Amino acid sequence: MSDRAFEYLIQLLRPALGERIGTMPTLTADEWREVYRLSVKHAVVALAWDGVEHMQAVEPTVLDNMPPALMGKWFADVQTIVTANRHMAQLAANVQNMLSAGGFVSCLLKGASLAQYYPNPEHRQSADIDLWVLPQNGQSIHAHRRSLLAHLRMQPDVVIGEIVYHHIETTIGGKEVELHVTPTWLCNPIYNNRLQRLFAHSRELTPELQELYTLLHAFRHIWHDGLALRHLADYYLVCQHNRQAGIAAPGRLYARLGLATFARALEELTNLLFAGNSAIADTNDLLPRAQHILLTLQERWISSAVQRDYPREYLFNLPWRSAHYLWRKRNNYL
Repeated sequence: MSDRAFEYLIQLLRPALGERIGTMPTLTADEWREVYRLSVKHAVVALAWDGVEHMQAVEPTVLDNMPPALMGKWFADVQTIVTANRHMAQLAANVQNMLSAGGFVSCLLKGASLAQYYPNPEHRQSADIDLWVLPQNGQSIHAHRRSLLAHLRMQPDVVIGEIVYHHIETTIGGKEVELHVTPTWLCNPIYNNRLQRLFAHSRELTPELQELYTLLHAFRHIWHDGLALRHLADYYLVCQHNRQAGIAAPGRLYARLGLATFARALEELTNLLFAGNSAIADTNDLLPRAQHILLTLQERWISSAVQRDYPREYLFNLPWRSAHYLWRKRNNYL
């Protein structure tokens, strides 16, 4: 049932992302429950409900077998997501004002910045708030982190949590807020140096940087808690927006950062899933890396192919973690 439910979920997501509405068979009550379970696992609950409404407009009987209790819970979940997104938007604005008072310029990352690409921005599900706090006067990351920490420690309603290389975890207004001193990182020191130099010379997330960052965010998840359909939808919509605006994919930049093969795999996979050009079962022509991602995608497993597919990043993963632990211990960030 899970394979079919996953394909049904994809069919619901396509119209929610602005793509064409396809046909959908009559689902059983158990299949609807499984589709809902997967939508929760992939953090696309509200988007899947959008798809349900699109499908129902075309075929009114599509919901005949959905259990009333599930329908009520699903609808209530959507309202909760919308309310949470509105609250986070207000809190993000307040945090940016607090940072601005200390002379810090910031911009939204991840969910809050990616929601604008969705047909219904308030239905893009987010877990927390991420802000990129830009360095002042060409500061290094380390000097920037120290000055930002000094400002945060003066704020009575800010609780500082874990401090890592790229961000400071805080709790503000009862909500988790990650303040990034740099948007993200790569374990390979050569690639990471190139990446940090790129960020250091940027004062905003341009469309090209947004596309790169969305790819990097997905790349991080294949190493940690597994890719979700939410991450793929983010990348797909950003790429669609950029191509329609005449902005080419930053292929040369991907190559300089060791991400070219991953970018090609994600482009193939997202087009297969969301553009609706072929059935999901037609995967034989996919790149091997795209096939590996698809195999692990349904249940958000961490890809077991990372050692083989991304050896340069894998090689430096353990040394990175060891060096990072020693750096945190030396700076009393543990």
